[in-house]
Parts: sequence; C-alpha cells; structure tokens
Amino acid sequence: MNTRRGGALVPGLLLIALGVWFLADSLGLRLPGLGDLWPLFPLGFGLAFLVQYFAGGRQDDGLIFTGVTGALIGAFFLTITLGPLGWGDLGRLWPVFPLIGGAAFLAQWLVKPRDRGLLAPAALGLAVGLVGLLFTLQLLGPAVAEQAARLWPVVLILLGLGLLLSYLMGNRRTPQ
Repeated sequence: MNTRRGGALVPGLLLIALGVWFLADSLGLRLPGLGDLWPLFPLGFGLAFLVQYFAGGRQDDGLIFTGVTGALIGAFFLTITLGPLGWGDLGRLWPVFPLIGGAAFLAQWLVKPRDRGLLAPAALGLAVGLVGLLFTLQLLGPAVAEQAARLWPVVLILLGLGLLLSYLMGNRRTPQ
C-alpha cells in the first residue's frame, strides 16, 4: 500500500464522520453527546490496529492483541453509554474484562499458532470470565456454586498440566 495514500485514509474518514455529525446537528437531529461517545475512541483505535495488521502484510502480530482488546473494550463501554446496560451493571459484569483479555490472547494465538504460550493466558482469561459471569449473573444454583467454590483449584491443576504437556511436546520436537 502506498504510504502517502494510506496516510490519508484515517484523516479522510475522520473528516467525513465530523462532517456528518455537524450536518446532522445543524439539521436538528438529536444526537448523543460527546460524553456518551467516548468509547468510540478505544473502539476506533482497536479497529485501526487491526486494519494496520492486515494492511501491513500481517507482520506484527502484537497489533492483534491490542486491536482486539481496544475494539472489545470500546464496544462494551458503548453498550453502557448508549445501549441497554448502565454503569451500575459493572458490579455484575466485571467478568467481561478477563473475557476480553482471554479473547485477545486467543486471537493473537490464532494468527501465530506456533506460539502455544499464548494459550495459557487465553484459557485462563476465558475461564475466569465465563465462570465469573455464571456466578455474577446467578446462572448457577446454590449447590453448584458451593461445589465450584470448593473445587476451583482443579482449574490451576489443569492449566499446570497443560503447560507441562506443552513443554514436553516442545522438547520432543527439538532435534538433539
């Protein structure tokens, strides 16, 4: 991609968005305030990182983690500022944040599957987020919740076994 042309993409899109915003405002359309739209910044930055990864020939896989994290955090907060959720819901929706981290690690692993070290934080983030949501949204019955609270160390054991297996499989492939 031509750097000069590529450098005009984001400013061009920003100018169009601002123009549409101000035109709608001048025509009397009721628009959300800027205080409600701030999540568009992390969402936009996240999407920009993802576009940069794909437009840049898929060279820097670190852009995937940052892009997915920014886009998902921005989208989540947008559902709070504009959507059906409110700030009071964060007390029960906190597990969304480890889910976002797990999803970002998983996405980065998907573009670089040889880096199996990304699977442990991905699995941990996804597991903590999913189990946390089950508890905070009260989707588990009291007996199941009590049993899960007692047996949670099994997750650590399984993660440790997974890491050991990954280590042993890696050593088996190494020529000696």
